[in-house]
Amino acid sequence: MLRILGGTARGVVLKVPASARPSPVRLRKALFDYLRYRYPHRGRFLDLYAGSGAVGLEAASEGFGVVLVEKDPEAIRCIRENARRARLSVRIEARSVEHYLLEAQQRGLRFTVAFMAPPYPHDLVQAFERLRQASVVEPGGLCILQHPAELVLPLGERRVYGRNALTLVEVGG
Repeated sequence: MLRILGGTARGVVLKVPASARPSPVRLRKALFDYLRYRYPHRGRFLDLYAGSGAVGLEAASEGFGVVLVEKDPEAIRCIRENARRARLSVRIEARSVEHYLLEAQQRGLRFTVAFMAPPYPHDLVQAFERLRQASVVEPGGLCILQHPAELVLPLGERRVYGRNALTLVEVGG
């Protein structure tokens, strides 16, 4: 059973669409322990390939302003229901990540943290590079990729949690 781990919505059970591969509990807990320390005043959080919305809703529960990007209609319904159930206010962008990043870049939108957990059949390195090149993360912010532990990217900081890993890349000023 997938639950929100901390913040105002702690313990709320989340619905998971068939298409989603939720981030493991250990990974989410470690990520938000780190983000809580690093960004005490929170900021804006972008959840790309949101799936069930577990990561973005966790961020909202912790006090971040959150945008979730997802194109799968079933997943979008689950995110809406999960947000309502958790009483969290988030913005849901029902479109592809590629289109959202292009529009966000053109509009000059900026986030403190951009997290992506693309479906593993995607070219993960290319997807992460697309995020980094979109310049939607403010200086001092983080671009974060969740990926299989066997994938090693030659940049940023790598943290491994069982079969999954995070690569965190700080955006320079």
